[in-house]
Amino acid sequence: MTYPSQLLPRSTQPGEPVGPLGAVRNYVRKGFWFSGRASRSEYWWVALWTVVVSLLTELGNFRLSDEPWGSSALGLILALLLFAATIFLAIFSLSLSVRRLHDINASGLWVLLALIPLLGHLALLVMAAFPPDPRGARFDNQTIPTGTPAAAHRT
Repeated sequence: MTYPSQLLPRSTQPGEPVGPLGAVRNYVRKGFWFSGRASRSEYWWVALWTVVVSLLTELGNFRLSDEPWGSSALGLILALLLFAATIFLAIFSLSLSVRRLHDINASGLWVLLALIPLLGHLALLVMAAFPPDPRGARFDNQTIPTGTPAAAHRT
């Protein structure tokens, strides 16, 4: 018998470094999860990918700036797709930032520092570099009931 808790993805908690593809996989898979923790490697690999994709997008915008797609149906569809992707990535990034704050045993509400221009973002970047704090385990998702086969194998 399969329990719903067995369907949870394998967690990557601090001490389990992830590579660049593993970080992106976790970023997408845990995009709407605001509980749990994210390791430093998971956070910084996604930050690097974000910078690379942003630079490529800006290069593409620069090269396509002369195209007359702005008033066409294709331009509208592309703009809507880009808007939807931006919304999803903003939510995923917010989730990752909250989970990274949990890893240093800080409340996810500290992400509101981003509302302070420049200094807030700088403070969050510094906090993201802090080492993991074992007390951050209090933010882990504790949905697996005791006595189930999945709980017996969880360590």
